[in-house]
Amino acid sequence: MNKISTLIIIASLAAGTILLNLTAREIDFRIDTTRDNLYSLSPQSEAILDRLDEEVRIVHFYIQNDPRYAPTVELLREYQRKSPWISVELYDINSNPSAADRYNVRFQGTTVIRKGGRHVEIYGSDEVSISNGIYQLLHESGQKIYFTAGHGEFDIFSRVSEDHLELEGEEDRPIFLHQKQGMLKLKETLELMDFEIDKLYLQREGAVPDDADLVVIASPLESFLPIESEALREYLNRGGNLLVTLRPFVDGGLSGLLEEYGVLPQNNMIIDFGNHFWNDAMAPATGSYEEHPITRDLPLTFFPGIQEIRLADPVPDHISPLVLFNSSAQSVTVSSPDEIEQLRDADINPQPFDMMVVLESEQEAISNRIAVIGTGSFATNEYLNYLGNQRLMTNTVNWLLDEEVLLDLEPISYELPVINLTNRQLRNTFLLSSVAIPAVFIVAGIAVWFKRRRD
Repeated sequence: MNKISTLIIIASLAAGTILLNLTAREIDFRIDTTRDNLYSLSPQSEAILDRLDEEVRIVHFYIQNDPRYAPTVELLREYQRKSPWISVELYDINSNPSAADRYNVRFQGTTVIRKGGRHVEIYGSDEVSISNGIYQLLHESGQKIYFTAGHGEFDIFSRVSEDHLELEGEEDRPIFLHQKQGMLKLKETLELMDFEIDKLYLQREGAVPDDADLVVIASPLESFLPIESEALREYLNRGGNLLVTLRPFVDGGLSGLLEEYGVLPQNNMIIDFGNHFWNDAMAPATGSYEEHPITRDLPLTFFPGIQEIRLADPVPDHISPLVLFNSSAQSVTVSSPDEIEQLRDADINPQPFDMMVVLESEQEAISNRIAVIGTGSFATNEYLNYLGNQRLMTNTVNWLLDEEVLLDLEPISYELPVINLTNRQLRNTFLLSSVAIPAVFIVAGIAVWFKRRRD
């Protein structure tokens, strides 16, 4: 090969490389090779973007030297890649004070999302916050949910404290610690779905407000007074919807009202030896559900401290009930905490027990939807984001409010990458990894040893 040919090949390769780089510069394309698709939008976010039919403008305010700036910009660019309806504006809040004044923004990290004449302001720069901000603009529900208070219910305004995560080479990043036995996470989730949330003190009000679309009774410890039960009855008589979560051994004085709709709390607690969360038999788990909009694509759920729910036999003619799920066939119930310690010596008859009931009532042009679950602890701050618990709760609320079209678009949440297994899965994993596989190698080794001896 002569020198001219060599020069032509080198020049061609150089020109091709330059042309390839110029072409790649104009094409906005990338591949996320991380195991968990850390740099791609989740399917929930993409589903939300698919529903857009007009421009959505995302305006983000930052400080240039903030270490969170670059990841936020890349995330917003990903939204632009996924939808032609998304436009992004970025402003340094220090060098663009006029833009901050125009949007009435005072703090860095603020994101304003605008669609038509509506806008929402969020204070997170992560996918969860941004996607739910867009979702809130799409979902114009405006329905109001009241959580009763004054009977020891789980508090929807529970405390949250700020801590900091120290990262080498970066500024401290805030993390938020929620009071475990509260429901602030659920409140925030429902508000992101554009539901208005408020407390209801029936002792003081004497009636359920006319603007109530749903009343939630979140596991009361103390009994409702007769006048409060009558207020709930009047609310249901005018077409209200009700979600009741209970506690083990307690019905909160609601058994009379629920019995009118064919639901019978048993004031006991289910102990499930067959299928439970980790090694806690007092936290029954299930992945088997009756077909219903609430249980559509619902993964494993678990219920720490749950009582049995039964249906009356028969239920009133105007009521259509359905048991959504129950415990495993290796379950028993106890009627008091003292009986738990006596289970080893007790003569028990294991069987499945119903844990959640939903019903629709239609009488004299008045319709109701009611859901009763034997525990509310699964929806507290401590357990809401585990497995399918959040999806069960949001699906239930959407069904009660006839918002079934939104069942697949519940707010996104991220948790630490922890694998949660039921006791059965733990046992099978142990038998496979610690017994079966080593046994195969031992048998194979013995077989090889005998074969060599015979040879």
